[in-house]
Amino acid sequence: QVSARQRGQLMLKLADLMEQHKEELATIESVDSGAVYTLALKTHIGMSIDAWRYFAGWCDKIQGNTIPVNTARPNNVLTFTRKEPIGVVGLITPWNYPLMMLSWKMAACIAAGNTCLIKPAQTCPLTALKFAELTVLAGFPPGVINVLPGKGSDAGQAVADHQLVRKLGFTGSTPIGKHIMKSCAASNLKKCSLELGGKSPLIIFADCDLDKAVKH
Repeated sequence: QVSARQRGQLMLKLADLMEQHKEELATIESVDSGAVYTLALKTHIGMSIDAWRYFAGWCDKIQGNTIPVNTARPNNVLTFTRKEPIGVVGLITPWNYPLMMLSWKMAACIAAGNTCLIKPAQTCPLTALKFAELTVLAGFPPGVINVLPGKGSDAGQAVADHQLVRKLGFTGSTPIGKHIMKSCAASNLKKCSLELGGKSPLIIFADCDLDKAVKH
């Protein structure tokens, strides 16, 4: 119901609103996920804004191809491809980089004409909720972008099992990724994109200058 050009305009307006509220978003991100405020402001929020502006430019450039076919009747037959939205896309994001993870996953989906249901990490859902508020201010139609906070075993499982969700993107642990892949297959064979693994350990030596580390 929204044209490709209108999608791009909405996404650019959303990016502008995110920039206007970047200090507030960075504060929420810092309080919610424990990120250093300056890192949240420059990296988490800054890269999120960049992602929305980048994918806004793709909205009216997603198109199919017309392909000549060499048959017994040349010039009478051709093949063409058409790229259509998948539909409802479920997104499940982890605790680190909450707004960046949301933006990296969601901006591409919205640019391609899909609707999104995101389940943020249960420990840090506040940035996603503030983001949802900004999508309303930007003028996104109701139901295009939805936030579902809650536990992974409840809310996340419901997204993986739902028959109307056509694709699911998940970032998190390998064991949970295996479980989600099974749920996607058992429900409606939904497409599934997984980014799995863990965080690298931080080794702190006895001679570490903690005051200097905090300052810089």
